Amino acid sequence: MMMFSAISITPWWCFACLVCGGAPDWPENGLATREWVEDALEWRLDRGAGACEEYIPAIDAWTLEWIAESDKIRVEIDTEEWPVFTSEPMLQGTLIQIMALEQLQGLDFNEERILRKLKRVARRSEGGISEELKLVFKENKNLQGD
Repeated sequence: MMMFSAISITPWWCFACLVCGGAPDWPENGLATREWVEDALEWRLDRGAGACEEYIPAIDAWTLEWIAESDKIRVEIDTEEWPVFTSEPMLQGTLIQIMALEQLQGLDFNEERILRKLKRVARRSEGGISEELKLVFKENKNLQGD
C-alpha cells in the first residue's frame, strides 16, 4: 500500500504555492466587477507588499482602477491625519484598498481598525516594519486618538 501526503506531492520549491494559494481567478474579459474586487481585496490584504509577485501587481492595478472609477466607493485621505501614507509609498495603495474594502463590506469608518489592518500588511511585507515605520505608525495612532 502506497501513501502520499500533500507535502510529498508538492515540490520543495513551490513556496509560491503557499504564498499565492487561493489567489482569485482573473476577472472575466479583463473587467473587474464589484464581487471580484471584494474577493480580490480580501485575498490581497492577507499578504504583504512584495509577496506573490505573479499576482499582486495585476490585482493591485485592477482593484485600484475599479476603486477610482467607482461611483459608489469614495476614498478620501487627508495626509495630515495619515502620515503613514506619505512616509511609506508601498503602503499607499494598500491604505486605499483597505478603506475601499471596508466600504464594500458596509462597515462604518474606523480609523483604528484601518490602521491595524495596514500595520498587519506592513508586518507581512518583505523586511517587515522598520524602526522608522514603527514610529510613523505610532504617530499615526496618536493622531487617531485625538
